[in-house]
Amino acid sequence: MKQGIVSFLIFAFSGCAFLSKEPGRPPKIDGVPIPDSKRLIYIQNVRNNTYSPGMHTRLTQMIMEEIDRRGRFITTREKTLAKYRLYAEIVHYQQVGDLMDLADRQITSELFVVTRVEIIEAETGNKIPMERSEIPGRVHFSTQIGFRESELEAQNRLLRVMALRIAEEAERGWYYSLSGVLN
Repeated sequence: MKQGIVSFLIFAFSGCAFLSKEPGRPPKIDGVPIPDSKRLIYIQNVRNNTYSPGMHTRLTQMIMEEIDRRGRFITTREKTLAKYRLYAEIVHYQQVGDLMDLADRQITSELFVVTRVEIIEAETGNKIPMERSEIPGRVHFSTQIGFRESELEAQNRLLRVMALRIAEEAERGWYYSLSGVLN
């Protein structure tokens, strides 16, 4: 009986600590956590330089969600407080029919998107070097065969992957700029 109460109390208190801690693991350089002031990032609304409407707003939201989920940066909507600013622009959007039927109608299609990304240090205006400044994304979909989905559903699937890649590239470049070590 006593063991049950003790283990319940341990579980309850550890649960509270788990729920109150910061999402993700704060990054460290040589075992020392990076201060929150160096983790503040402002995410500018993604620009759209293509004919596909609405993609930029969804990509902006997905980038914010992904960066918050990962927990390395701390996002802020106050531009003046941020130590870094992330800018992105969709520069290429293309839909191509892959498989055609006998009447030249698309059975399957491919979406190809390229997004240009950069991180700028807010105080100095210096660009942080990144491994890739243009992030490509590609997805195949069909409205007729296999796993059927619309172009909008395929775009959302593609944008989720793009947001993940953008967050990874941004974190990698930022961490390298602070530590001089690739993580």
